[in-house]
Amino acid sequence: MSIEVPHQPYGWRARIGYTSPPLTTEVFPYEFYKLVPDGVSLVVTSLAITVRSKEEIDQSYEISMKAAREMKAAGCNIICLGGVPINVSRGQANADQMIKDLESDLGIMVSTSQSAQTKAAKLLGAKKVVVAHPYAQKDTERIAGYSDHMGCVTLGAMGWGNDFNKIGGTPRDAAVIMGRKLMQAHPEADTIMFPSPHWPTLEAIDVLEAEFKVNVMSALQVIVWDALRRVGIDDKIQGAGRLFREF
Repeated sequence: MSIEVPHQPYGWRARIGYTSPPLTTEVFPYEFYKLVPDGVSLVVTSLAITVRSKEEIDQSYEISMKAAREMKAAGCNIICLGGVPINVSRGQANADQMIKDLESDLGIMVSTSQSAQTKAAKLLGAKKVVVAHPYAQKDTERIAGYSDHMGCVTLGAMGWGNDFNKIGGTPRDAAVIMGRKLMQAHPEADTIMFPSPHWPTLEAIDVLEAEFKVNVMSALQVIVWDALRRVGIDDKIQGAGRLFREF
Protein backbone atom coordinates (compact mmCIF):
# COMPACT_ATOMS: atom_id res chain seq x y z
CA MET A 1 0.00 0.00 0.00
CA SER A 2 1.41 3.38 -0.99
CA ILE A 3 1.35 6.32 1.39
CA GLU A 4 0.63 9.77 0.07
CA VAL A 5 3.06 12.47 1.21
CA PRO A 6 1.51 15.96 1.39
CA HIS A 7 2.44 18.16 -1.56
CA GLN A 8 3.35 21.16 0.59
CA PRO A 9 6.30 22.35 2.68
CA TYR A 10 6.43 21.91 6.46
CA GLY A 11 5.85 25.66 6.73
CA TRP A 12 2.68 25.71 4.66
CA ARG A 13 1.10 28.27 7.03
CA ALA A 14 4.22 30.31 7.74
CA ARG A 15 7.99 30.12 7.53
CA ILE A 16 9.62 32.19 10.26
CA GLY A 17 13.23 33.31 9.95
CA TYR A 18 15.29 33.82 13.10
CA THR A 19 18.88 34.96 13.55
CA SER A 20 20.07 33.18 16.68
CA PRO A 21 22.91 34.86 18.61
CA PRO A 22 24.58 31.76 20.15
CA LEU A 23 27.07 30.06 17.86
CA THR A 24 25.65 26.82 19.28
CA THR A 25 21.86 27.10 19.14
CA GLU A 26 20.00 24.44 21.14
CA VAL A 27 16.93 25.47 23.14
CA PHE A 28 15.26 27.92 20.75
CA PRO A 29 14.38 25.36 18.05
CA TYR A 30 13.24 22.82 20.66
CA GLU A 31 10.80 25.16 22.40
CA PHE A 32 9.76 26.79 19.10
CA TYR A 33 8.38 23.49 17.81
CA LYS A 34 6.75 22.69 21.14
CA LEU A 35 4.88 25.99 20.86
CA VAL A 36 3.88 26.62 17.26
CA PRO A 37 0.86 25.03 15.56
CA ASP A 38 1.24 22.55 12.73
CA GLY A 39 2.22 24.17 9.46
CA VAL A 40 4.73 26.65 10.91
CA SER A 41 8.45 26.13 10.37
CA LEU A 42 11.66 27.76 11.57
CA VAL A 43 14.45 28.99 9.31
CA VAL A 44 17.42 29.68 11.58
CA THR A 45 20.88 31.14 11.20
CA SER A 46 23.23 30.85 14.17
CA LEU A 47 25.41 33.91 14.66
CA ALA A 48 28.81 34.28 16.31
CA ILE A 49 28.27 34.80 20.04
CA THR A 50 30.23 32.63 22.49
CA VAL A 51 31.34 35.14 25.16
CA ARG A 52 29.37 38.24 24.07
CA SER A 53 32.39 40.43 23.26
CA LYS A 54 32.05 43.65 21.26
CA GLU A 55 33.84 41.98 18.37
CA GLU A 56 31.36 39.09 18.38
CA ILE A 57 28.39 41.46 18.59
CA ASP A 58 29.65 43.53 15.66
CA GLN A 59 30.31 40.37 13.64
CA SER A 60 26.87 39.02 14.50
CA TYR A 61 25.19 42.24 13.38
CA GLU A 62 26.79 41.90 9.95
CA ILE A 63 25.84 38.21 9.71
CA SER A 64 22.27 39.15 10.67
CA MET A 65 22.01 41.59 7.80
CA LYS A 66 23.28 38.99 5.31
CA ALA A 67 21.04 36.29 6.79
CA ALA A 68 17.98 38.53 6.49
CA ARG A 69 18.54 38.79 2.76
CA GLU A 70 19.04 35.05 2.38
CA MET A 71 15.90 34.35 4.42
CA LYS A 72 13.94 36.64 2.12
CA ALA A 73 15.36 34.77 -0.88
CA ALA A 74 14.45 31.44 0.75
CA GLY A 75 10.81 32.50 1.02
CA CYS A 76 10.38 33.36 4.69
CA ASN A 77 7.21 35.26 5.60
CA ILE A 78 8.81 37.23 8.43
CA ILE A 79 12.30 37.63 9.88
CA CYS A 80 13.12 38.18 13.55
CA LEU A 81 16.60 39.47 14.37
CA GLY A 82 17.54 37.91 17.70
CA GLY A 83 19.64 39.27 20.55
CA VAL A 84 18.86 42.58 22.23
CA PRO A 85 22.59 43.49 22.51
CA ILE A 86 22.86 42.96 18.74
CA ASN A 87 19.59 44.82 18.04
CA VAL A 88 20.86 47.94 19.85
CA SER A 89 24.55 47.65 18.96
CA ARG A 90 24.25 50.61 16.56
CA GLY A 91 22.46 52.65 19.24
CA GLN A 92 19.06 52.42 20.88
CA ALA A 93 17.73 55.26 18.73
CA ASN A 94 18.71 53.40 15.54
CA ALA A 95 17.06 50.08 16.45
CA ASP A 96 13.57 50.95 15.17
CA GLN A 97 14.97 52.64 12.07
CA MET A 98 16.93 49.48 11.25
CA ILE A 99 13.64 47.53 11.11
CA LYS A 100 12.01 50.12 8.83
CA ASP A 101 15.04 50.23 6.53
CA LEU A 102 15.21 46.44 6.22
CA GLU A 103 11.49 46.12 5.57
CA SER A 104 11.71 48.76 2.87
CA ASP A 105 14.82 47.21 1.35
CA LEU A 106 13.68 43.58 1.42
CA GLY A 107 9.92 43.95 1.04
CA ILE A 108 9.27 41.56 3.93
CA MET A 109 8.14 41.95 7.55
CA VAL A 110 11.00 42.30 10.04
CA SER A 111 11.02 42.32 13.82
CA THR A 112 13.63 42.13 16.56
CA SER A 113 13.73 40.50 19.96
CA GLN A 114 13.56 43.96 21.53
CA SER A 115 10.64 45.25 19.43
CA ALA A 116 8.59 42.11 20.09
CA GLN A 117 9.16 42.29 23.84
CA THR A 118 8.32 45.99 23.96
CA LYS A 119 5.04 45.36 22.11
CA ALA A 120 4.07 42.47 24.40
CA ALA A 121 4.89 44.40 27.59
CA LYS A 122 2.60 47.22 26.47
CA LEU A 123 -0.28 44.88 25.61
CA LEU A 124 0.01 43.02 28.90
CA GLY A 125 0.15 46.27 30.85
CA ALA A 126 3.50 45.42 32.42
CA LYS A 127 4.68 48.20 34.73
CA LYS A 128 6.46 46.67 37.73
CA VAL A 129 8.60 43.74 36.71
CA VAL A 130 11.04 41.21 38.09
CA VAL A 131 13.64 39.71 35.78
CA ALA A 132 15.22 36.23 35.84
CA HIS A 133 17.96 35.24 33.40
CA PRO A 134 20.31 32.27 32.90
CA TYR A 135 23.61 34.18 32.89
CA ALA A 136 26.21 35.11 35.49
CA GLN A 137 25.27 37.55 38.26
CA LYS A 138 27.63 40.16 36.80
CA ASP A 139 25.27 40.44 33.82
CA THR A 140 22.19 41.11 35.95
CA GLU A 141 22.27 44.92 35.98
CA ARG A 142 22.75 45.11 32.20
CA ILE A 143 19.99 42.61 31.43
CA ALA A 144 17.57 44.11 33.95
CA GLY A 145 18.06 47.46 32.23
CA TYR A 146 16.40 46.19 29.04
CA SER A 147 12.98 46.55 30.67
CA ASP A 148 13.57 50.30 31.09
CA HIS A 149 13.19 50.65 27.32
CA MET A 150 9.84 48.85 27.55
CA GLY A 151 8.36 51.46 29.88
CA CYS A 152 8.72 49.24 32.96
CA VAL A 153 10.30 49.61 36.38
CA THR A 154 12.47 46.68 37.45
CA LEU A 155 11.93 45.80 41.12
CA GLY A 156 14.38 42.91 41.28
CA ALA A 157 16.50 40.66 39.13
CA MET A 158 18.67 37.57 39.42
CA GLY A 159 20.66 35.14 37.28
CA TRP A 160 21.19 31.39 37.33
CA GLY A 161 24.94 31.77 36.95
CA ASN A 162 25.81 30.17 33.60
CA ASP A 163 28.44 31.24 31.12
CA PHE A 164 26.91 32.28 27.81
CA ASN A 165 27.98 29.14 25.97
CA LYS A 166 26.44 26.88 28.64
CA ILE A 167 22.92 28.31 28.92
CA GLY A 168 21.44 25.48 26.85
CA GLY A 169 22.17 23.17 29.77
CA THR A 170 20.15 25.21 32.27
CA PRO A 171 17.75 22.97 34.26
CA ARG A 172 14.14 23.07 33.09
CA ASP A 173 12.92 24.21 36.51
CA ALA A 174 15.40 27.10 36.84
CA ALA A 175 12.88 29.68 35.58
CA VAL A 176 10.24 28.52 38.08
CA ILE A 177 12.73 28.55 40.96
CA MET A 178 13.94 32.07 40.21
CA GLY A 179 10.45 33.36 39.43
CA ARG A 180 9.21 32.19 42.83
CA LYS A 181 12.15 33.73 44.68
CA LEU A 182 11.66 37.06 42.93
CA MET A 183 7.91 37.17 43.54
CA GLN A 184 8.38 36.31 47.20
CA ALA A 185 10.84 39.19 47.48
CA HIS A 186 8.72 41.59 45.39
CA PRO A 187 5.03 40.62 45.72
CA GLU A 188 3.98 43.97 44.26
CA ALA A 189 5.37 43.02 40.82
CA ASP A 190 2.81 42.60 38.04
CA THR A 191 5.05 40.80 35.56
CA ILE A 192 7.85 38.24 35.52
CA MET A 193 10.24 38.61 32.58
CA PHE A 194 12.58 35.93 31.26
CA PRO A 195 15.02 37.57 28.82
CA SER A 196 16.91 35.40 26.31
CA PRO A 197 15.09 32.72 24.32
CA HIS A 198 17.98 30.28 24.65
CA TRP A 199 17.25 28.64 28.00
CA PRO A 200 14.19 26.61 29.13
CA THR A 201 11.30 28.92 30.03
CA LEU A 202 8.22 27.62 28.21
CA GLU A 203 7.16 25.21 30.96
CA ALA A 204 7.38 27.94 33.61
CA ILE A 205 4.90 30.39 32.09
CA ASP A 206 1.53 28.90 33.04
CA VAL A 207 2.87 27.63 36.39
CA LEU A 208 3.92 31.09 37.56
CA GLU A 209 0.94 32.93 36.07
CA ALA A 210 -1.43 30.66 37.98
CA GLU A 211 0.56 30.74 41.21
CA PHE A 212 1.09 34.49 41.47
CA LYS A 213 -1.68 35.90 39.24
CA VAL A 214 0.83 37.96 37.26
CA ASN A 215 1.89 38.23 33.63
CA VAL A 216 4.82 36.06 32.57
CA MET A 217 6.84 37.03 29.50
CA SER A 218 9.61 34.89 28.10
CA ALA A 219 11.66 36.09 25.16
CA LEU A 220 10.94 32.99 23.08
CA GLN A 221 7.21 33.11 23.81
CA VAL A 222 7.10 36.77 22.77
CA ILE A 223 9.22 36.39 19.63
CA VAL A 224 7.05 33.52 18.38
CA TRP A 225 3.79 35.25 19.36
CA ASP A 226 4.77 38.43 17.51
CA ALA A 227 5.81 36.54 14.39
CA LEU A 228 2.65 34.42 14.28
CA ARG A 229 0.31 37.35 14.82
CA ARG A 230 2.05 39.48 12.18
CA VAL A 231 1.70 36.76 9.54
CA GLY A 232 -2.00 36.37 10.36
CA ILE A 233 -1.95 33.23 12.53
CA ASP A 234 -4.16 34.02 15.53
CA ASP A 235 -4.47 30.56 17.11
CA LYS A 236 -5.18 30.74 20.85
CA ILE A 237 -2.44 28.43 22.06
CA GLN A 238 -2.82 26.86 25.49
CA GLY A 239 0.11 26.39 27.85
CA ALA A 240 1.95 29.52 26.77
CA GLY A 241 0.48 32.18 29.04
CA ARG A 242 -2.01 34.99 28.86
CA LEU A 243 -0.26 36.50 25.85
CA PHE A 244 -1.26 33.59 23.61
CA ARG A 245 -4.69 33.17 25.17
CA GLU A 246 -5.87 36.75 24.91
CA PHE A 247 -3.90 38.60 22.22
